[in-house]
This record gives sequence, C-alpha cells and structure tokens, in this order.
Amino acid sequence: MSIFISNGVFLQRVDTPEHVHIIIKLIRITDPSTRAAQLSTHAFSHAPSLILQVDNNGDPVRLDYDPWSAINVTPGNDIDERDIALITDLALAYFQQSIIDSEQAGYLYQLPADPPERRVNVEALEFDDDQQWYSVDVFETRSPNAGAAFRGIRRNPLTGAQFDYGVLLEKLIGAFIKLKL
Repeated sequence: MSIFISNGVFLQRVDTPEHVHIIIKLIRITDPSTRAAQLSTHAFSHAPSLILQVDNNGDPVRLDYDPWSAINVTPGNDIDERDIALITDLALAYFQQSIIDSEQAGYLYQLPADPPERRVNVEALEFDDDQQWYSVDVFETRSPNAGAAFRGIRRNPLTGAQFDYGVLLEKLIGAFIKLKL
C-alpha cells in the first residue's frame, strides 16, 4: 500500500539487549505529481534516517545521524541544537506512547485544516509478506485550538470501525507539530 505520500515522520521501535532504538525517518515529498506508488517508495528510501538510543530508564543515550543529511526541522539551513532537541523530544514521545504496539511503526502527517484547527493523522504500520509497510490503524486527531490539545478517534482502514481514544497521543502529536518539514 502506498502510504508515504505526504510530508511526515516515520517512527519505529527496535528493542535490543542494551538499549531501545527509535528509528526516525523524515519523509519529505518534493514532487507530488509523481505516481503514488513511485512517490511512496522513493520518499521512504531516500528519507534521512536517525536513530535515538534510549536506556532502560527511558533516558536518551545518543542520537545517531549523518551530519550531511537533510535533518533540519527548524527554520534556517543549519543543523543545530534546536533541531536535535526537537527530534529527540519526538522520538522520546514515541518511546513513551502506549497506543502503537512495539512490533508496529508509526507514521505522522498533518492534514489541511482551517485555522485555528489542526489535524494530524497517526498511522500504525506493519510489514507485510512483500516487505512493504501497510496501515493497520489510523488515529485521526483534531485540535480546535491551534494544537494546544488534541483528541481523536481510531479508525481501522480495513473495516472502517471507529472508537474514541481520547488524548493518549497528545504528547507525541505535540512534539510532531513543532517540526518544520
């Protein structure tokens, strides 16, 4: 399924004996006229990757990234402490959330909305037999007050079933909307 068709962030938890690794990929769409399947594959494979190592107490140990990659998420052309802090906060918020299972990955992206409303979707992803990511749940969130608080519903993309999950992703979404992708 083509899912990486808008600017967003892919997050995946990988548990190791020493640390938990949070893989972060900054998905940026440069040519939206490309066919969705090509766009999805290209955007994901060419996205800059970072890995935050987290210890057993939930404290960040180290953020690994290619210093020449395009990981700038704040205004300005340089990678600075503010970029690192925002990405680290996002990865820690993903580590601390309890909605997306540890065997799954998450993909966050903003949707159009009339100010002051903000809309962010969070997709729970799984890997299929063809080695492709596919969406198993979509958490549709809205903030009527410019991102001060988010509430949402969980929608199964296969069945359409929905239920209110409240504010459980609010910290993760709050960290995400600070990024300038």
